[in-house]
Amino acid sequence: MDPVSTSDDNPTREPRSAAERSAANRPASAARDALGKAHLARPNLNRAALGRAAQAGVGTGRRLQVAIAVFVAIGVGVAYGYGVKPSAAKPQTLAAAKSTAVRTATLACPEVVGNNITVNAITPSDAAGGLSPTTGDKATVTLLGGKSPIASLTKSGALSTNTGISGNGTSLTQPSTPVIGQATGGYAPGFTLTETLPNGGTQGTHGIASTPCTAPDTDFWYLGADPSKGTSQVNLFNTDQIAAQANVSVYTSTGPLGVGASDAGQGLLVPGNNQYDHPIDLSTFNATGAGPFAVHVVATAGRVVGAMLASDGSAGRDFIQAQKPSAHLMLPGVPAPSAKPASAMKLQLILFSPNADADVTLHWIGGAKIVPVTQPPHLTAGQVKTVDISTVPAAGEAGALQIDSANNVPILAAIKVTAEGGSDTAYLSPVPALAGEGVVADDNSGSVIQLTNNSTQSAQVVVTVESATGAPAPQTVTVPAQTTKAVPVQAPKGATSFAVSIVPQGGANSIYAARVMGTGGMLTIQPIASALETVQIPAVKADLSGVVPQP
Repeated sequence: MDPVSTSDDNPTREPRSAAERSAANRPASAARDALGKAHLARPNLNRAALGRAAQAGVGTGRRLQVAIAVFVAIGVGVAYGYGVKPSAAKPQTLAAAKSTAVRTATLACPEVVGNNITVNAITPSDAAGGLSPTTGDKATVTLLGGKSPIASLTKSGALSTNTGISGNGTSLTQPSTPVIGQATGGYAPGFTLTETLPNGGTQGTHGIASTPCTAPDTDFWYLGADPSKGTSQVNLFNTDQIAAQANVSVYTSTGPLGVGASDAGQGLLVPGNNQYDHPIDLSTFNATGAGPFAVHVVATAGRVVGAMLASDGSAGRDFIQAQKPSAHLMLPGVPAPSAKPASAMKLQLILFSPNADADVTLHWIGGAKIVPVTQPPHLTAGQVKTVDISTVPAAGEAGALQIDSANNVPILAAIKVTAEGGSDTAYLSPVPALAGEGVVADDNSGSVIQLTNNSTQSAQVVVTVESATGAPAPQTVTVPAQTTKAVPVQAPKGATSFAVSIVPQGGANSIYAARVMGTGGMLTIQPIASALETVQIPAVKADLSGVVPQP
């Protein structure tokens, strides 16, 4: 008798003719053929299961037959994926890497203590990226926590000068009021703020101090403050909406220090859009050794902006710029000593290796690149070392100091400069070579831009003065190979302060710069880093190798 069909094609279960039975059996035969091929291709599969599946092809409905075939095909594919490595073909590039203009920028000026503070802001007129401010773009300068800006940029290339700002504080130990700069759209590329504290009338505010305003970060160091000579403090503030938490650790010539009862140093909470509730006075740390400190700030949650202001009392004060460890450092901006000063300029080189012992080599780049006679000390991990380098520069020779560690051990370095006459101090921290435009937004007549060329080829640099009028005054300067050149700059007519931009030309990639400013025995020095004008967007590639499990 004919078998009874259970297919949905014959729901009445009536007997079928021979032709119908032959047609109905063809899918089952095809299924058996597919299963047999799969069985031969993958001998490690369960033959018993395949055999039962093949036998069930006769007299089984088409839906069940198709399901079995799909199940077996999936099993074969998965087994093959585990047994065969993905193709070594290169992933397909969907979008190439490219450079694009910065669209937003946030900078924080460290602190405003006392009166008549200056905070200047500018977006360079020739910033890379090709953006021009349009409707809706803005750049503002606001006191932290303030509801209304104290200044707004009106166009790129025009300096916004803001003087007479008061932080409502009378001494360095009081909380300050930081200043926040924010820029969007065409104002963001190269957006720069510079803060300057004038010479004050008290011992703690004696001497001028100037610094670039910086972006939030999570890990940075300060090197050179010595609280035994005056007041040294760190301020932490948070420009983000969410709260941040930070640890502050201190090292001296004998290694890491303990902390005093007044300041735990660890787990410091910095509320969103606010600052830590008091300046961190380095004298609260239990100093077991004399000399300069290395201060490490690590944000364990969120990001913070930090500022270090070091005062030597009647001997002056200045900000110390943050840095990160590196095996190769350059410190530009060492002023030229006078031939016969009444009181000579002093230069103290400060070195620190955070993690490993290290030996270092020095090169002086002034009128030429030389190895100075001064021998640097061996660095013991976690201990600050100092050496006097006052005799390294010749009279009238401005320069920069190159420091390299053996075996690529990351180190820190700083130079404390005591001005001729001993009435003010300044600090040099390392900066990378200019990768584009560098900007200082606060300069006065008599300021000097020092350009160090560490290449074996001469290089050209365009130095441009920009003021509130927005009329740039560029000059092209040639810097011979492995020399430092001092370029005096003057304020445009009618301006009391101005901005200066420095742009290496023709692909020059070994130019280091600093601004030296001061009159009447006052001194402040700012090593210049590249302004953030563009960001690199990495290539986007299609790569499915992760989809297939690896053996």
